[in-house]
Amino acid sequence: MAIPIIIEIHTDAIERAAWTSRGASAYGWRPCFFLIFNIMKRWLWVLGGPIIAGLIFAANAFWKPPPPPPRSAPQIAQNIRVEILNGCGTSGIAGAVGEKLRDFGVDVMTLGNAENFNFPETLVMDRLGKIEYARQVAALLGTPNVIQQKTPDPFRIEEVTIIIGRDYEGLEIFK
Repeated sequence: MAIPIIIEIHTDAIERAAWTSRGASAYGWRPCFFLIFNIMKRWLWVLGGPIIAGLIFAANAFWKPPPPPPRSAPQIAQNIRVEILNGCGTSGIAGAVGEKLRDFGVDVMTLGNAENFNFPETLVMDRLGKIEYARQVAALLGTPNVIQQKTPDPFRIEEVTIIIGRDYEGLEIFK
């Protein structure tokens, strides 16, 4: 003899339904559906929040933004002879800028210190009347400060002088 199992289900659609061990012929499939739905609804709230939070965390942890496009080297005239002077007082900055400029094909002739270390901005100077060379080097560095300062020195071989200022960390060459 089968023992009837009675389960009460309270939902908005059905106030009360019964399920027996003999089958659901009298009530159709609806009581079983609502019973499973109620159980799932509770566990959905209990487990759904942590699962969604975990998915969001995993997406943020493992998602990496696409790398920036590679910076193409600006076209510069070959054999621009450059003098680099440290005008900010940071040790080794002239050498670091010199190495980066050599990677772009600039001929770094002289490294040294400026007459003082009080230059707030990087300055690019045309020394022999070739202002276009100074503009090309300034574009490579990412500084707008270009001046022309011709000096009557027959022994000067550098066409451009760069004085590295305290803004060197923001130069394009270091990005």
